[in-house]
Amino acid sequence: MADGEFKIENRFSSSRGVFPYIVGILGVALVVVIFMLVTGIGRDRLPYTDYFFAVRAPEAADGSEALSLQSLTYMEIDKTVSITGTVMNRTETPISGLLVVIAVTDKYTLPVQTVNVPVEPAELAPKATGMFRTTVTLGENGFGGYTLQFRLPDDGPFVPHKDERPPEPQVIPKPSAPTPSR
Repeated sequence: MADGEFKIENRFSSSRGVFPYIVGILGVALVVVIFMLVTGIGRDRLPYTDYFFAVRAPEAADGSEALSLQSLTYMEIDKTVSITGTVMNRTETPISGLLVVIAVTDKYTLPVQTVNVPVEPAELAPKATGMFRTTVTLGENGFGGYTLQFRLPDDGPFVPHKDERPPEPQVIPKPSAPTPSR
């Protein structure tokens, strides 16, 4: 150090600098990637593999949701809830083994049970309607609600659906007749 110049010494202070370390890290990363490509380690975990494209969720001809929820009802009796519904295949191809994943919650929105219910018929033809039905036993906290999703078999992807149920008729109360004043 000449003439009072301030300089901090560290392990990168030599004339080589940081460049050899960067080259070493990139070299190791390249070796790991080549090893993974050659051996196939991690191939099934990548999001865009052949498996992913083979079992992807179907789409309708217009590119929108593949399924249409036509009806959905539930009935709570004592400590059970019965859920029934119909779904239509909007695609041009049949869908096999479609499941309905129904998650039932109690009045505190805590999960009670999640059930996988098959849609009947097992092979849902194009533009055909299938039906599902299940009964779930409730816990001591009663019934709070439920959600449903559609899924392909063997833990396949979820299939998006469009809710096309007819709107529920709104009950408009009749105006009461004025009470006669005395």
